[in-house]
Amino acid sequence: ILASDQYHEVYFFNSSVGDGSVKHCMERLAYWSRTKAGCDIEIVFSSPGGSVIDGLVLFDYIQGIRRAGHRVTTSTLGWAASMAGILLQAGDRRVMAPESWLLIHEVSFGAGGKIGEVEDEVKWVKRIQERILDIFAKRCKAAFEAGTATKPFTKNALKKGWERKDWWISSDEALEHGLVDEIR
Repeated sequence: ILASDQYHEVYFFNSSVGDGSVKHCMERLAYWSRTKAGCDIEIVFSSPGGSVIDGLVLFDYIQGIRRAGHRVTTSTLGWAASMAGILLQAGDRRVMAPESWLLIHEVSFGAGGKIGEVEDEVKWVKRIQERILDIFAKRCKAAFEAGTATKPFTKNALKKGWERKDWWISSDEALEHGLVDEIR
């Protein structure tokens, strides 16, 4: 039992991103943070994505864990799709398995109500999307500066690449463009 991943600070996030899955992950991260100060933590994503707002809660929480002195590796086995692809960007070190895939796309949401309410919702979601593009672009630039990316994506390239479609990116492409730091 001592060989279990929970005793080696490895968390497998293999469900949709939602309130329950985010809460469970944060509880495990909080436990490790409180009981093992400064330990290395790895979060392995194999997820179809999910809620942007719930995912951004976890993204910010991971940033807090990093600021508290933990080195966080985010990795993927199989796929990190949609919100899981954004969460992959949260770690100090971002890793993909050789046959894994990253899926990114414009923010998706549902809205209902009067026209003005829907228009207001669209404005808010566009603001969220700009922040997500900034997350990707900053990590791509940092990977280039660290020497792990040879052709880093810019914010405009990312915006153009995912416009009105699902954009599947292989591990090799992700490394080349700075969306991950390592393939292992």
